[in-house]
Amino acid sequence: MKILNGRSYLIAILIVGATVLAACSEGESSSTAVEEVTSQVAFIYPESSDEYNWSHLHEIGRKYVDEQLPDLGSKYVENVSVDDAEKVLRQLAEEGHKLIFATAAEYSDAVQKVANDFPEAYFEVYGGGETADNVATYDGRMYQAFYVAGGYTGEMTVSGIIGFIAPEPTNEVIRHINAITAASLLVRTCEDISVHVRWTGSWNDPEAERAAALELVDIGADVLVQHTYSPEVQKVAEEKGLRSMGYGFDMREFAPNANMTSVIWQWGWYYLRRVNDMLEDKWKARAYDGKVATKAHGRGIIDMAPYNYDQIPHIMEAPPLKWRITWNETVKDSFDGPVYAQNGDLVLAKGDKFPQGYIYTDMDWFVEGVVGDAPGEAPEKVEGRGRDVVCR
Repeated sequence: MKILNGRSYLIAILIVGATVLAACSEGESSSTAVEEVTSQVAFIYPESSDEYNWSHLHEIGRKYVDEQLPDLGSKYVENVSVDDAEKVLRQLAEEGHKLIFATAAEYSDAVQKVANDFPEAYFEVYGGGETADNVATYDGRMYQAFYVAGGYTGEMTVSGIIGFIAPEPTNEVIRHINAITAASLLVRTCEDISVHVRWTGSWNDPEAERAAALELVDIGADVLVQHTYSPEVQKVAEEKGLRSMGYGFDMREFAPNANMTSVIWQWGWYYLRRVNDMLEDKWKARAYDGKVATKAHGRGIIDMAPYNYDQIPHIMEAPPLKWRITWNETVKDSFDGPVYAQNGDLVLAKGDKFPQGYIYTDMDWFVEGVVGDAPGEAPEKVEGRGRDVVCR
């Protein structure tokens, strides 16, 4: 477990007969120096934020807050296990931090215990769980962003083969694959479009990601999409002269010609607003499930990284921009019917919706157009209205 401050600082300790100046920088700790806590906001991460991983994305958000509010001061503790979470959260609260973000759903129980003992502090935990008077939760409907992204991948493929490099077959990853596939097929109605999946078994394994990407290139994929954190897939696309879609953060620097855009978590957007709520005494506990940014970049907890018309031709931009509003400023959802299973069966009729929470807990199967194996089985075939367009 490693504790770091958002700023470097100097602590002077006056000892009889001598003055000792102790300098404490980021990443360092001292058993003799007494730390003066000057930060108001703190974060706890499950991993080291120096690597390409989940914690790295939140660290980008924390740094953004520091840039926007340089006088605020923030602190983060990384490599915090679930067993250590309560102790770390308690320490941060005792130090006087007013707002503490716990960036993994597994921290929820620890947050509830500590928040109960520190009613004057505010706590937020990613990924749901229970709220309380001083506990909020936050998340984003990332599958909606993947649906928007599918408009671009569907438009940009020439071969009709889109490669998807994925870590492991969790419900989260599967619904994102389904979303990008459904959208890709929608913009290329009655054309032979398919999304081929390769599992790497890890969220950050550059060697496995490269191997998976090259395998997809060999079968004809000309658009590569990743749901992993290392930029290796982007590098392959750049080397092969293909098009690519990044994930997590803006990956253009790794593939300036290949990368169309990236589906990103805008943690900084969310954190800045919640910090300002705290500073203005407007903070309230809530269960936030954010939508993809609409109309312009940087206005939602999930978003597409900025792009220009060298990456995405202007004529191909229209459907996804329309979807930003259609699927995110109304009650319409990307998985509203009609939905077809991988075998072609209609499993949700047009106008129908899956039960509340279904796509989060039960969508462990692939939709039509995905080539690959998923662990679950699709719902039974239903009668009802399907597509309005019949392809012959």
